[in-house]
Amino acid sequence: MSVAFRFLIVVLLSFAVLLGGVFIARISLIYVFDPTPARPIDMPRTEVKQIPAFGADPALTVWVTQPEPGQPVVIYFMGHSGSLSVDEPRLRRFARAGFGVVAMAYRGGGGQSGKPSEEALYRDALRVYAGLDQLFGRRISDTDRVIYGFSLGTGLAARLAAEQEELALILEAPYTDLCAIKAGMLRFSPGCAVFSGQRYDTIGWISRAGAPVLVLHGNIDERVPLELGKRVFTAAVQPKFMEVYTGGGHENLARFGAVDDAISFIRVLRGAR
Repeated sequence: MSVAFRFLIVVLLSFAVLLGGVFIARISLIYVFDPTPARPIDMPRTEVKQIPAFGADPALTVWVTQPEPGQPVVIYFMGHSGSLSVDEPRLRRFARAGFGVVAMAYRGGGGQSGKPSEEALYRDALRVYAGLDQLFGRRISDTDRVIYGFSLGTGLAARLAAEQEELALILEAPYTDLCAIKAGMLRFSPGCAVFSGQRYDTIGWISRAGAPVLVLHGNIDERVPLELGKRVFTAAVQPKFMEVYTGGGHENLARFGAVDDAISFIRVLRGAR
């Protein structure tokens, strides 16, 4: 066996070990959650509620903002922070517009027990959706339900919208699927294989969502490139709308009017019904 051949074997084995380590650690690479419990500080008409544990799924903490009379409810799925305190300024804008809000803490973050995964978080999303009437103490009709996802949460939002009925789907900084953004961080990895079981196939689900869609994206988003948002928009069915914010990054679109545009979009849809 030549020295060159032995060297090649060592390189290949080292690469395999490295990939194996990345595969094992993929959960911590995806879910970089803040474990600190969060409570709303300046959210009108808001209280923290619990959805009871169900089977192997732990109890779920949700923020619930009661809507003003005749106003819709925004079902909100946050990004990768894992703590709703980061998203409170965005949620507060909806509350001050009179909208209701329900936002769940992600398991493994924000003081929630349990380990995150795509399927676990989606089961939690379904529990929130199915429990809306109980959370608000009255029936929330399909035409009063708006599903809103930001960043990581766009994958959950698109999947939920594809399987449920709602007034509208709003996606802020959406990606086509998770490997499209995570594989870019690991340029040595063989694409999506490293993130097996954590696909978040937004582009696949969006084509099955029947509600009007609004996509919001910044043109200098370095975490989720604008091109991914454009591909999600292209895959969505009509009616669909997209706003691109010049100078907007990943987490600052509210400063460019994204939340106000979302509020206006919802109000126009409700006026058309």
